[in-house]
Amino acid sequence: MPDFYGSVAGADAYHLARGNSAWTGDDAAKQAALVRASAYIDGRYRKRLPSGVWQSLFAGSKTAGRAQALEWPRTGAADYSGEAIAPDEIPVEVERSTYEAAVRELANPDSLSPDYVASQTIKREKVGPLETEYAITDAFTGAEASRPVISAIDELIAPVLVARYLMPAVCVV
Repeated sequence: MPDFYGSVAGADAYHLARGNSAWTGDDAAKQAALVRASAYIDGRYRKRLPSGVWQSLFAGSKTAGRAQALEWPRTGAADYSGEAIAPDEIPVEVERSTYEAAVRELANPDSLSPDYVASQTIKREKVGPLETEYAITDAFTGAEASRPVISAIDELIAPVLVARYLMPAVCVV
């Protein structure tokens, strides 16, 4: 199985069609950006439950189980309209999202998954008469707060995400 979603040729065509001149360089650099972008896509669309367990926001389960490095292909997956996704298919939404992430990684390596050191977090900074306070909400704390949210990628991949809500439960006996 490949280490990334899509292909260099697919990314070249995607960015050419959009007039994105930032997608440039040799194939080795592009491939490395696609590897990092695929890791970002898989990690960005997981969430940690209050129990501490991580859960994928993609429907279904990995087709090859734990032996499969990437989240796709998946068995039992469907898109937002209920159309089944074949267990050997990587959805176009995942590929295009990877291409969007890869151009950012090509321009600025490791920018999508920056290191986070809690002891170096600055909430308020004052330099002379200027003072800045950074807004970190309760929804995003820790390492998650340091990761960029890229609307273009979220919008492209949305059709293959599932909503996982924590709801109060009532047990009737």
